[in-house]
Amino acid sequence: MSQNFLSAVSLPIGSNIPMAMLLTKATIILLLALAMTIVMQRASAGSRHLVWLVSVAALLFVPALAAWGPLPVKVLPAPSTSSDQSSAVIGSKSMDANAIRPEKVVLTAPSGEQVVASSDNGVSATISESGLKTGLSILLLIWAAVMVAIAASLGYAALAVRRIVKRARSLDSADWLNPLWEVSDRLALDEPPRLLRSEDAKMPFACGLFTPTIVLPAECDAWSLDRRRAVLLHELAHVRRHDLIGHTLGRLACAVYWFHPLVWTAAKRLRSESERACDDLALACGAHAADYAEHLLDIVTSVRRDSTPSVALAMARRKEFEGRMLAILDPELRHSSPSRRQSATLIGSLALISIVVGAAAPAPRSPSRQNPGISAKRVESASVARGKAYPDSYKIIDGSRMHVNTQTATSESQRTSVSTSINTVTAQRLRDVITEHWNKGAGKDSDERPALLAKVLTTDKDAILRRIAAWGLAEYAHTQVAADALVNALRHDSDASVREMAAWALADASRSSAASDALTAALRGDANVQVRVISAWALGSVGDRSAIG
Repeated sequence: MSQNFLSAVSLPIGSNIPMAMLLTKATIILLLALAMTIVMQRASAGSRHLVWLVSVAALLFVPALAAWGPLPVKVLPAPSTSSDQSSAVIGSKSMDANAIRPEKVVLTAPSGEQVVASSDNGVSATISESGLKTGLSILLLIWAAVMVAIAASLGYAALAVRRIVKRARSLDSADWLNPLWEVSDRLALDEPPRLLRSEDAKMPFACGLFTPTIVLPAECDAWSLDRRRAVLLHELAHVRRHDLIGHTLGRLACAVYWFHPLVWTAAKRLRSESERACDDLALACGAHAADYAEHLLDIVTSVRRDSTPSVALAMARRKEFEGRMLAILDPELRHSSPSRRQSATLIGSLALISIVVGAAAPAPRSPSRQNPGISAKRVESASVARGKAYPDSYKIIDGSRMHVNTQTATSESQRTSVSTSINTVTAQRLRDVITEHWNKGAGKDSDERPALLAKVLTTDKDAILRRIAAWGLAEYAHTQVAADALVNALRHDSDASVREMAAWALADASRSSAASDALTAALRGDANVQVRVISAWALGSVGDRSAIG
């Protein structure tokens, strides 16, 4: 109940927290991928490529996972009194106009509690919040501007590829179609891609997400049959492995996370591993390592300035060529591609880890006895405003001395802590009643606390004790015995304060149809306005959509 209430009234000051969480999750995913690839140095390039591919794809889905499927992880500290006081201020229904002075403001919440706030602190908080919002807005604009610029450059590169393809001519002679069909059969391609020759291309490259196309430079006319086969093996391996999809995902991730250096590293590693995986596939299809490396070296050294658009997959780039040559000629490295089972296992494991990391959301830990939760604090504050104090439920059961501390404004600049105790006669009466029910066997067959409190709520003649019992049952509102007793008290108890406390406690009976029905009936027909107010608030905490009307 307290978490729903807090989420409904949270201040916009914490609006930068979700962004920090997204960046933290993205960093965790990338660090895990980096650690895995370091461990897999002797594994095949195809396996490492899968690690980077799943990780980059996960980065683009992290915002959706965080928004649609949050998994609460209780790692934050339990809510404190200050959080409860801020909740009371935000949830206030009315404000005493006569009490407003330049020094302080008195706010009254629906439950009757009053909070004194210094106007100077309020002005300072407002100024700080405004400055924070302005800074976040500027950062958001900068992020959007750079992302649009990167996306525009990718769009321009796509148009450049389209222009090259449009101006190129098809290679449909037998000396090209024969090796094309031969290599396609080796790679088990159902249909060979388009093969084009362009005067604008300096380096062979693959392009086309939906219509795979291989573009060769004009110098290809002088290539030998072995070189043609080597080039076609590498470029058709990109088509066979659908590397253009991974390359596009990497570019999109860089556009969204342009400020994150690990994202650029991941995109670079993704492309590098895809090139090495294609080399491995070419070697696995029969290419001789020394001859294949010689063909790549001649092609790279013959191109002084590579102008291949960034959205296309060029056959080789000078910056990454040295590592590829060493990998091709190293006989100890594995050049085989991962099997389908290995690929499915690796992808499934990485996807599961990414989903858990992306969907995880930090949540406050459950309050301990030494640190009562927000619900208890709210009741304590509201009770003091009415001249009554309510202890924690475990104190009721244990029969110890019951008291609460509250802060009351005694001057314009100071507050003093005062302790309000339940009348000794009332406390003794409560202990006697609980002892009597315990001796009769109530609650011995199950959890004794809800059974004993429910017994007090339904049978005792003292309204004060019934109200204390209703408050104590809030902790067990999810159980049947507590929910039944609270519903019965809300519907039939003659004391308005008991019905009010029962309505408040039923807010913890999340998704309970009986609680929703009782709260709806109280909202519509209870004679006491405070009971109706608390019932309306509790209905929102229960979360029953049928109560919206």
